Amino acid sequence: MNFRRLLLVTTVSTALTALLGVFTASTGAGLTCEARWPLCDGAVFGLFPANFMSFIEWSHRLVAMITGVLIVGSAVAAWRGGHQRRVRFATVGALLLTPLQIVFGAFTVLVHEFVFGYSIVVLTLHFALAALILALLVAATVWAYAAAGAVSLDRVERAGGAALLGFPLLVALTPRLFLDFGEVAQLLYYGFGFAVFSALCVVALWGRELGARGVSAAGSLGAVLIVAQLVVTRRAFGSEGQLVILGLSFAAFALTFVAVWRTRSLSRRPSGASPTGD
Repeated sequence: MNFRRLLLVTTVSTALTALLGVFTASTGAGLTCEARWPLCDGAVFGLFPANFMSFIEWSHRLVAMITGVLIVGSAVAAWRGGHQRRVRFATVGALLLTPLQIVFGAFTVLVHEFVFGYSIVVLTLHFALAALILALLVAATVWAYAAAGAVSLDRVERAGGAALLGFPLLVALTPRLFLDFGEVAQLLYYGFGFAVFSALCVVALWGRELGARGVSAAGSLGAVLIVAQLVVTRRAFGSEGQLVILGLSFAAFALTFVAVWRTRSLSRRPSGASPTGD
């Protein structure tokens, strides 16, 4: 497997781990392994799950372990392969944050009776750290593909267009706005959120590669607002929370629209014209 594909697989695996974490929390499966970590409640001295609910928690831990190995492999490959400095530092940043994320994962199980409580605070911090690790890996992946010559205004515009398509789905899935924010709704909401965030990272980072400063700035701020929206959603479920989430959604949508519109304008410039003046 070449380095770019390794990074892509690692990034997708990280997103999948976070989504499984959301599903585990929403189903109430977080403590079904009898509050044991890293073991569970089934056969072979508690190594395996005993029932379906503990299987959900066990699966999350298994995928997280595989993802951790992939993050280590990506960081090692980045440094040993002599890749760009920014790619190396992004992968190492994700690697250094991974042990802290593991500790927060253990907190959700081991100290629920003593320090934090199995509360939304711990889950929110756990998710926020996962989002930061994902952001670093998305950036590393986008930069790696940029180094391979994959950058073009057309691809930036397509990424922005894909992000725009995700916003109506995010609004429709806003907690308790139109639908009950159950397990499936949460899984879809965060899945679409991660997809929109990744697309905006492409807009921001590839826009910068092309010298399109306005496109890059709009994409960057839009990506930040999406992450903020996903983190806020871990806590806000009332009417005030809905307004905050919707406000972040519409602000991010407006920025994405500006980025796409500006990218299209630049792509229609005469051949040889520089986008630097964007």
